[in-house]
Amino acid sequence: DAGHEGWLGWKSNMKEYVATIRSLNVSSHLRGFATNVAGYQALGVMCPTYDFCLNNAHPEHACCVDPCGLIEQWNPSQNEHNYALHLREAMSEGIPSFMPHVIIDTGRNGVADERQRCSNWCNVRGAGVGLLPSTETADKDIIDAYWWLKTPGECDGCTQTLPDGSFCPRFDADCASEDSIGSASGEPRAPEAGVWFDYQIKQLAANAKMF
Repeated sequence: DAGHEGWLGWKSNMKEYVATIRSLNVSSHLRGFATNVAGYQALGVMCPTYDFCLNNAHPEHACCVDPCGLIEQWNPSQNEHNYALHLREAMSEGIPSFMPHVIIDTGRNGVADERQRCSNWCNVRGAGVGLLPSTETADKDIIDAYWWLKTPGECDGCTQTLPDGSFCPRFDADCASEDSIGSASGEPRAPEAGVWFDYQIKQLAANAKMF
């Protein structure tokens, strides 16, 4: 699991991640990495290079669309496709003979700009199912597949009050964010993590972009 661009996309963060993988001495046993697991980060359009959009170099190019505002924070890999490029290049430069491949979780990343804050990750309101699982990817030499690694409809975490009115013992404050289902008036409470969340799957289906 290599997280996503909102965690490791900065060059300094990626450098540390490469050093961690190198120190484990496991690269000869790895095919590659899964990214955006259980996440909401959009695929976007793949650029010619992972840092193509830095310094406002190509602001009109489709691959430089940046719904989370990461480029202005000097994060060069502002979507999942560019993050895959960055991951491949950094790992192959930092670990001899290691050319990792990537699979991307597209189960819930069909909407790019649904969040007020892209750091919010729990039961995101307005999200949609993304591309159907497929090996037809933007670059088959790097990305092996798009895949639904987390089942759409499985809850990320509970609201402070469970649907039955009882207190959730494993409540995480991030699940009360402004983007989380259950934080707004009139919305249902969210069940425990991993439990089927009917309200969320209906939103994911309504906003789906599977093709």
